[in-house]
Amino acid sequence: MTRILGLLLLSAVVGFGQYNRKNIFEPKLENNKLTVADTSGKIIFEKHFNEPAEFFVELSDGPEIEYLIRDKKIVNGIPKYFTFVYSIKDTFSLIDTLYSGVYEPVPFYSDELDRTLLLTGNPDFDSLYSSFEHEYFSSINCIVIEEGKLYNVNDLVYDVYLQENEQAISFIESTWSGSAKDCSTSTEIKSAVAAVYVNYLNAGEKVLARQFLNDYYLCPDKESFKNFLDSQF
Repeated sequence: MTRILGLLLLSAVVGFGQYNRKNIFEPKLENNKLTVADTSGKIIFEKHFNEPAEFFVELSDGPEIEYLIRDKKIVNGIPKYFTFVYSIKDTFSLIDTLYSGVYEPVPFYSDELDRTLLLTGNPDFDSLYSSFEHEYFSSINCIVIEEGKLYNVNDLVYDVYLQENEQAISFIESTWSGSAKDCSTSTEIKSAVAAVYVNYLNAGEKVLARQFLNDYYLCPDKESFKNFLDSQF
């Protein structure tokens, strides 16, 4: 995560004590176990997670606060992430579950939309990960809640894609520098190149996307790789 995204994450998260706790349910996460009590203190929900982190965020365009659990599971030595989005007003209920693949989901405050988004990854990128890569990369999706359902707003934002690409481009350039600049090196940075390409497409920067792919993916299957990436857009 870039420093910019880290700062915007802090502004997107609402402290538990900052919102009105009247007529809502109180979730408590302790020792990887989520327990939810109603206003009388009665336990109404319990669930165990692997390596959870909790967030109180405003993903809906209104005064409601949602409760998010981001869970991490290690699969064959690679971290995989899930996000559980709960409503905690009037009733405690699961709005939806998102599988993010290798990308660690984060709340993100967008100045462009003047609201908080949930950034998640693209699980189809998991297959692109090379054992030579020491970091994990994925294109992102920007999620909000409207009328109690999750919606993708990728086509409404721009800046977040360029900010996300900064870290991937830094990794690519550090690997590329001094390398043989051939298909073998491209394979080492394949998921990072893919993430940058699709993020550029989501930002509407098609020329930049194609040029980046031409510059850094030097394998004979470039066109089929491009077709796969275009299908993720």
